[in-house]
Amino acid sequence: MPIKVFADGDRPTATDFNLHFMQQVHALKTASESVVSSTTLQDDDHLAVPVDAGTTYWVTAVIHYSAATAGDLLMGWSAPGGGTTFEWVSDAFASSSTAGGVDAVSRSYQQLGSTPSPGGNGTGVLLACIPRGILITGSIAGTFRFRWAQFASSATATTVYPESILILRRLTE
Repeated sequence: MPIKVFADGDRPTATDFNLHFMQQVHALKTASESVVSSTTLQDDDHLAVPVDAGTTYWVTAVIHYSAATAGDLLMGWSAPGGGTTFEWVSDAFASSSTAGGVDAVSRSYQQLGSTPSPGGNGTGVLLACIPRGILITGSIAGTFRFRWAQFASSATATTVYPESILILRRLTE
């Protein structure tokens, strides 16, 4: 959809507002959330947004987290069924458990259902991963949601922090 250019004196219509001003939705994490001794993906309490059926979105997120080097972070997404696809890149520090340290950055191609494991650098050491990609919803509207756990079960908490954000920008009409 092209960018709309308004001239002085133009009066935006309801269609203009719907197509050009209301194309973005976001969810901001407002409280810390921790997981201990669990490798089972769980829905994040805050990072979820509604999506329409038959629509394409640009997705970007900034996930602030900390994890022990032995625990790391396991991340993924859930979306409505009906043929929905999500192709994305994790863009995060590589898992210390799989890549030998957190100096390497993983920008590997992912799909809906993929669960990469950004690395941890010690309890309380704040890191960020910036996943982004294209979400194409199928025939069912619903909720697009960040899901996460520990990559390796650890008695030391893996935490996702406030000010993490999930942003979707609608690309199709």
